[in-house]
Amino acid sequence: MPTGPLARDRDLARLLDDGYDVVVHAGHIIIRHIPYVTEDRTVEHGFLAYPVTVSGDRLVSATDHRIWFGGSTPCTEQGHPLALAHPETRVIAEGMQANFMLSSKPSPDGYPDEYTKITAYARIIADQAQALDPSATPTPGAAWQETEDDTPFVYRDTATSRAGVAAVHRRFRGQHIVIVGLGGSGSYILDQVAKTEVDSILLIDGDTFDNHNAFRAPGAPTLDTLRSRPPKATHFASIYANMHRGVSACEQYLDEDNLGLLTGATFVFLASDDAAGKPVIIDWLEAHDVPFIDVGMGIEEIDGRLSGLLRVTTSLPGRREAARRRIPQPAPERDAYARNIQTADLNALNAVLAVIRWKRSIGIYADATDESHATYSLITNQIANEDLL
Repeated sequence: MPTGPLARDRDLARLLDDGYDVVVHAGHIIIRHIPYVTEDRTVEHGFLAYPVTVSGDRLVSATDHRIWFGGSTPCTEQGHPLALAHPETRVIAEGMQANFMLSSKPSPDGYPDEYTKITAYARIIADQAQALDPSATPTPGAAWQETEDDTPFVYRDTATSRAGVAAVHRRFRGQHIVIVGLGGSGSYILDQVAKTEVDSILLIDGDTFDNHNAFRAPGAPTLDTLRSRPPKATHFASIYANMHRGVSACEQYLDEDNLGLLTGATFVFLASDDAAGKPVIIDWLEAHDVPFIDVGMGIEEIDGRLSGLLRVTTSLPGRREAARRRIPQPAPERDAYARNIQTADLNALNAVLAVIRWKRSIGIYADATDESHATYSLITNQIANEDLL
């Protein structure tokens, strides 16, 4: 069962943030993947369980200090049965039952909260297992956790809840992002946007993923992948769908014949190096009041070293003209970037600057400048903001 109720229960949300594999099933809290020592001194994995009821958006324990354990006899590191484990069968659901009742009351008043109770029992059992196998852990992490029904993520975002900014990050909901162009900066934009709670991310690119793309994009594709020359959009969508449910691909170049692909977008990142094809796209975005960011870089070789500028141009409803003036025409032939010099770090920086600007525009980050145009100078290591509100 998804862990939606857990996300709103403070004690149990802490367990998820710690990396415990916790779900609600058949009226019970189940803490899975608890390492324990068997009588023959091997390390196996069992589960802890106890009954709960739901009260509003909180889970209320239906038991006292007791908890039940599913597995064979939990033992000390020497293979002796733990004194707190009492044989007692508890049927949780068809095909699932606990075999022992654990009882360890730390004080006359029992445990102060659910978090303390569960972690205490998990520690008592798992400490014995860790004495034999230091890698044994009752907190395997997010990979073992199910997620809320309404989240766009495949697994739980514990980074956000640990930082206590879940309410801020909820502002991503309702956002439908389109990324046009995935050759360099666009793929790094995807890498960042896929880690947010936006509802959907559409990738548009008609090109194939080739060797030169591998050296200015996140990740490390296999040689077999490069030999197969997959469409860029599909290649990246298949990777980031492992994390975000809303990623989809369109294996086309965006032009005047398929601008309908942008319908429903709430924000668009233009990361294509086809400057000549951008005017018609920009016209459509402006006509439909869709905010967008256009990124680009101009890199050239000077005396055997690379120099140049990274650019982030932001176009918001009511503030279009400044952005129009800043978006350049096709790069001249002397631009070394057009000759595929590999600049993965600059692609990544260009993308991160764009994503930060987008987050500022929707109120995730504070914004005192609200600039329409920003450049990063490689040779001086400076960011310049222009066309401020």
